[in-house]
Amino acid sequence: MSVNEALLTTAAKARCQLCHTVNSIDIVAESFRAYLEGTVHIQEAFPSLSVNDRELLMQVARRMRGDFHWYLCPACWEEMGEG
Repeated sequence: MSVNEALLTTAAKARCQLCHTVNSIDIVAESFRAYLEGTVHIQEAFPSLSVNDRELLMQVARRMRGDFHWYLCPACWEEMGEG
């Protein structure tokens, strides 16, 4: 098994506050841990993710820390004229 195959992944999920759709992405757990610990910025931890996927991760991290979080899916964000 190669190092890439041995990387543990996890699913990050967030529910849209408007339409209640649940969006999910698979991420490398160690990269997310580094972001949560503040040792890397989100762009450094996940350079290949889209802006929308990084926003999902930031909201998941806020929820995990007990901070205020308000996730909007890309469709609702666009509908609000923010996209």
